[in-house]
Amino acid sequence: MLKVIENIKLGVLLIDNKNTVILSNNYVSYIFDCNIEPGKSIIDGWENYKFLTLFDKFIKENFQKVEFEHKILKFNKILIENGYIIIIEDITKEESYQAMKMNFFSNASHELKTPITSIVGYAETLLLNNDIDKKDQNKFLKYIYQNALNLNDLINNILQLAEIEHFKQSSDVLSNVDILALLSELNINHLINSKNIEFIQECELSAIPFNKYHLKTILDNLLDNAFFYTKEGFIKLKCHNDNNYYIFEVQDSGIGIEKSQQEKIFERFYKIKSKGSGLGLAIVKHLVLIYNGSIELESTVGVGSLFRLKFPKKNE
Repeated sequence: MLKVIENIKLGVLLIDNKNTVILSNNYVSYIFDCNIEPGKSIIDGWENYKFLTLFDKFIKENFQKVEFEHKILKFNKILIENGYIIIIEDITKEESYQAMKMNFFSNASHELKTPITSIVGYAETLLLNNDIDKKDQNKFLKYIYQNALNLNDLINNILQLAEIEHFKQSSDVLSNVDILALLSELNINHLINSKNIEFIQECELSAIPFNKYHLKTILDNLLDNAFFYTKEGFIKLKCHNDNNYYIFEVQDSGIGIEKSQQEKIFERFYKIKSKGSGLGLAIVKHLVLIYNGSIELESTVGVGSLFRLKFPKKNE
């Protein structure tokens, strides 16, 4: 039983009815990065006054959850004969996940309302006004169609992000992806034709172990982003490798990104401009992390941006 208590992923303190510590397991030391030895008082036996204050408050108030030293800790007090047991759980990750989930649903709801409101508004105008001329009818129908497309893209991105976040990398979903064949499948032809932009492609890779769908999603999103923020000049896709990494780079001569925005652009629903779902780069970041990769950004306002992705070859 002592071995179980010592190795359990919960802090366990056994206290007698005089508030003296009888037992303190390893996880207590891990949580607080500080020992309290058996034989000392739970109230004043700590060397650090912050812990002393915390446990003094717990004895008096018997709280269940508290923020302490950048952690969120859950306390549970169990009464036993001649004393009590304090169970301490570090729930920082769980609380962070819940907050992130609530924030995601709040943002998603807000983003979904925008195209829906437009669709309903224009459709209602058409239904309630029989004297609208043909030109205005076509204009309103165009708005409805465009917002329906935006809504469809947003829903697809939300579902895609949810799927990616639950994905676990395993060897059975990896295959040797033919890079040149994959590049020919990228959704960029309509983007190239829509703007007077030179698209440059330099690829030294033949095949790499990856999930083809994931790699295509990464490159599609980076290129979509580059074309969206580039009016003229060039967009360059480069793929190569060194001794340790497979490297993909997407460079553009677009508007560039302010220094203050460079950390935020990978957050869900963050947009530099009002258009778009704000999920493309968040999807890229999640996929890069799944493959233990890294993403670097170099950007200068008015000059352009360079996104560099590195995937370790040890994944082989």
